[in-house]
Amino acid sequence: MLKTTLIFCLFFVSSFSFGQLKADTSRTNLNALCDRFMETFQTGKFSDAVQLLKINSTLGELFIDDLGRTVVEQMNNINTNYKKITGYSLVEEKELKNILARRRYILKFELHFLTFDFYLYNNGSGWTISGFYYIDDQKGLF
Repeated sequence: MLKTTLIFCLFFVSSFSFGQLKADTSRTNLNALCDRFMETFQTGKFSDAVQLLKINSTLGELFIDDLGRTVVEQMNNINTNYKKITGYSLVEEKELKNILARRRYILKFELHFLTFDFYLYNNGSGWTISGFYYIDDQKGLF
């Protein structure tokens, strides 16, 4: 009886774990994931934010792990120059015929900003994050 209960508990717990790893291909939920990324990022949890991309993107686990390390290093350097993060805003969302979408955010610092672009792709059976970029260049904004 104890063995059966233990197996049931293990299965029950693991089903929740695996449920969190399942990609959600709806556009609404990917939009919410982008928002959650920015919310997490603005609190200084850079690595945690980048890890959110693992499940719902085509970027690959190794790439995202490398990206996480790079982002943490760069943000430590940026914070020295741009000072404290003060917030973020979704500034633009564009869509091309229900196939491709771009969500652009601005991460605000006391002295400057960064733009974050998330590219979402619909292959006909669902949406994925197919690209992610951040930059401090202002030319592409206007």
